[in-house]
Amino acid sequence: MLIAPPATSLADFMQVTLLGTGSPRPEPDRSGPAVLVEVGGKYLLFDSGRGLLQNLKKLDIPIPSIQHVFITHLHYDHISALDDLWLTGWIYQRSKPLQVFGPKGTVSFAENLQLAYDYDASLRHQYAGLDKNAAKLISTDISPGVVYSENGIKVTAFLVDHRPVEPAFGYRIDFGDRSVVISGDTTLSDSLIEHSKGVDLLVHEIFSANEKILQKNPRLQKIERYHTNTKQMSKVLNETNPRVAALTHLILVGVSVENLIDQIKAEYDGDVVVGHDLMKFEIGSEIKITTISE
Repeated sequence: MLIAPPATSLADFMQVTLLGTGSPRPEPDRSGPAVLVEVGGKYLLFDSGRGLLQNLKKLDIPIPSIQHVFITHLHYDHISALDDLWLTGWIYQRSKPLQVFGPKGTVSFAENLQLAYDYDASLRHQYAGLDKNAAKLISTDISPGVVYSENGIKVTAFLVDHRPVEPAFGYRIDFGDRSVVISGDTTLSDSLIEHSKGVDLLVHEIFSANEKILQKNPRLQKIERYHTNTKQMSKVLNETNPRVAALTHLILVGVSVENLIDQIKAEYDGDVVVGHDLMKFEIGSEIKITTISE
């Protein structure tokens, strides 16, 4: 799929790959939440759900080349492969500590992760001579605002509404005239709308459940309250008008992918795709959307 550019676009370029589009529910064809942004010669990873390294391998991306991870929130499905990324990258010669940015609690999580694996890391250092300094996790509890700025790349964190999880962040990545927003997990969020207006690509979570099933299931109703349903998604898209929107972290109950798109397109006429693992967006004057098999 090729999306035509606005007339004023410049030649700045970003590439975004959905490494995982699933939810806590184990699915054979959807890994846990993870989005890879390639920009300005760097790999920036947003969340690190299950199956992350297997999908990096399918793309032939060297694991040590990922040196910056940005966590949206500390639900386990968004961080369950961080240890794998960290230690496997070290074993395969990451030369520097992995840097991790995330909400309050990220530093504590990283410190305890290092304690949990200290025995393994110490043995590998002693037996194989691996640099133990490179095995460190450098973690930061962030606040809203610019959390990374280097070589024209700017990453801005903003609060979203995933209560009772507080804080939870979305991220906006800017490079020249190119821009991407990653929602993280959230219900309808004014802050997300504010940061997403006119972006090239909006990667946004989605929830949709059959109404009859929803009415009979109080637990599912609670889940819906801190995610974004299709009516809310249509409102977000109409107010932000991204060049392309990609739906991820799919929670579909009694609803097909086709039903989901029909519900959203009934109230929004822009370009929306349902994301799947390894879907890639090449964002320049045009936006090219491909999968690993294409």
